[in-house]
Amino acid sequence: MKYLIGIDSGGTKSELTAYDLKNTPIFNLIGGAGNPAVNLDKTVNNLISLIYDCVNELGRENCELIAVGMAGVETGNYAELIKKYVEGAFVIKTIVLNDAEMACKAYFGDTDGILAISGTGSSCFVQKGGAGEMVGGWGHILGDEGSGYHTVMHVFKNIVYKYDRALPFDDLSKAMIGEIGGSTRSDIMNFIYNNEKDKIAALFPIITDYAKEGDAYASMLLENAGKYLAELTVVAYNKKSFKGTAKIGLKGGIFHNSSFMFSAYMDEIQKRLSSYDIIKEDISTTKAVCNIYKTEKKGAR
Repeated sequence: MKYLIGIDSGGTKSELTAYDLKNTPIFNLIGGAGNPAVNLDKTVNNLISLIYDCVNELGRENCELIAVGMAGVETGNYAELIKKYVEGAFVIKTIVLNDAEMACKAYFGDTDGILAISGTGSSCFVQKGGAGEMVGGWGHILGDEGSGYHTVMHVFKNIVYKYDRALPFDDLSKAMIGEIGGSTRSDIMNFIYNNEKDKIAALFPIITDYAKEGDAYASMLLENAGKYLAELTVVAYNKKSFKGTAKIGLKGGIFHNSSFMFSAYMDEIQKRLSSYDIIKEDISTTKAVCNIYKTEKKGAR
């Protein structure tokens, strides 16, 4: 049976799903993190391992296309390198895209739309008239506001501010300190500087839990994240001069696991856009391979 492989390779984990040519998922695997800007060797090893397990199960000769959406791949020549590694290892046509563009194609195929993404990192990808463009998505040093990582870092910056001034910690800060196992200067610095973004972002559920319990600080952080992502969506809308109703997709665990953030996002969108259609379903990025394959077959005719 002929099949396609779609891979969503992110800062926290990687997901592979194989689809038959009728777009039905037939095989799924979860693997390690894959961001070449963080660790190229680790990313390549995790990716090759995932694909190997899949083709070993379904047959290498039956795979028609591999499409990889990968965080950080737009930096330097990582897209070319990853493509070279995969095609060299498996001799299967491979397309490597930024994770935001790949996710956008999963939601909209080759039609117009805006995808707002909030996971370990954050970004918007806007697609119109066959052309796509990233808005935001500058990474944790220059941006990533509205992401899990950035929101958690707000808490730690608040912690060190209070630490230096011998001020009492709020309940959310106490919970964070408890989670990392210590409140000394060394404990805090060791956790922040000796861990990758995904481990820091993994503390985000603590913020959502406290918001649900009525913690004002936690609620404010989530509302600010939602407002920022809404503003970024509006920037994308204006940048591509959308007229009338715009399709807007919401992608990532931060959106779908925080009602506070989602509500703040929607409130801001309602204020700033007159016509839009929200796609609430969290569509797997891996499904982009089906739309890419369909577009390529159409173009080959």
